[in-house]
Amino acid sequence: MISQVAKWGNSQGIRLEKRAMQSLGLCIGDTVEITKNGDDIVIKPTHGIDWYLQDYERFEKDEGWEHIEPTGREVW
Repeated sequence: MISQVAKWGNSQGIRLEKRAMQSLGLCIGDTVEITKNGDDIVIKPTHGIDWYLQDYERFEKDEGWEHIEPTGREVW
């Protein structure tokens, strides 16, 4: 794919075709990391908040906080 750097407000941007976005697994709003490797520009997807929280213990929607005992001087 060949693209062109274009003016976007006070910034510049590079447009990616829909096919390129799909093949890269990117969606509008995703964040990417841009680095330089010699003469190459490398664009890699970064992990969103969901990836960082995937192993975080979550309560089910129907499960409340009633089963948790106070650990200090909390008033219930």
